[in-house]
Amino acid sequence: MLTIVEQKDLSGYASLLDSLHAPAGTQLYLTEALEGEHVTGYIVYAYESERVAVYAVDDGDDLYLCDGLVRSVLFKGMLRGLDAAVFYLQDEAMMAKMKKLRFVENDENTLESIVKIMDNCKSCRGNATKA
Repeated sequence: MLTIVEQKDLSGYASLLDSLHAPAGTQLYLTEALEGEHVTGYIVYAYESERVAVYAVDDGDDLYLCDGLVRSVLFKGMLRGLDAAVFYLQDEAMMAKMKKLRFVENDENTLESIVKIMDNCKSCRGNATKA
């Protein structure tokens, strides 16, 4: 069964975190997707004063997993009162996935409204059951 959990021990990801070039003093968080005890993907993010900042995503080439990882982090941001996101992804292919999933708007690296993207998700579910 797939579970998505925040990883508290980031020592296994030290080289990855160092390669992200986050501003000094940025508190990075990492959430893993697990199948049993096997890591199938992760997302690295931070909370800025007014938005969620996503630095890296590894989805094992699974678009649905990518969607779930990003939505889980955006939801956590909503719980902190944030309604915007920025994607500082160095991987162009992953940025293309963000555009495909409509997390990135207007060919920029930002999402103006987390609430709006979550509400659109509700619409998708309704449309899927009508098809």
